[in-house]
Amino acid sequence: MGHLSKFGAICLAILAATSTSAQDATDAGWFFRTGPIGIFFSPGADLSVGGAKVPGSDVTVDNNYSISFDIGYRFNKNVSATFTFGIPPTAEVKGSGSLAGSYLGDVKYAPAILALQYRIPTQNPNFEPYVGAGVNYTTMLESDDRDVAGFDVDSGWGFVLQAGFETMITERMGAYFDVKKIWIETDARGFFGVGGPPADAKVTLDPLLVGAGIVWRF
Repeated sequence: MGHLSKFGAICLAILAATSTSAQDATDAGWFFRTGPIGIFFSPGADLSVGGAKVPGSDVTVDNNYSISFDIGYRFNKNVSATFTFGIPPTAEVKGSGSLAGSYLGDVKYAPAILALQYRIPTQNPNFEPYVGAGVNYTTMLESDDRDVAGFDVDSGWGFVLQAGFETMITERMGAYFDVKKIWIETDARGFFGVGGPPADAKVTLDPLLVGAGIVWRF
């Protein structure tokens, strides 16, 4: 009976190890997310015209809405990585403060984000909160003049913090809610009026991205 007990214990240990490996394999893998997203800017600007700073100058950037896409990979049940992109929206850049009433131009842009997430363990298997951090590169695809001739905005890098949660409806499909904060500065330039003085600005964008949608695990 002693040998049988030892044999049974060994079998139970092997089964337990196999079960743990199967669980890890289930947790790891690719996933895809998509849904609507709101982009809410916290802009600011330091403007110079003809080399002289313009006191009290500032800008506003209108909020945008688009569709975002995440391609992600789960390394295990706690760690994942995502690459986020979306349909490029167009933002209206207008003056405020001493530039109030001016319409500087339009910018079509495409942010791309690479981030790493830590998925916080909970007692509820259908609720999976996470926090993350990463980098953003926003490509300025197209600029259109308004009151500023030759209006142009540089692409730029930024730092990202992220928080959200996923809730699974089936083993493979679920829903998510996600918030990302990006800190990014860029340079803009142009001319006030045709043949007018050159204008240069250091522009802070710092958008908050709020999205929700569907997640598929593969």
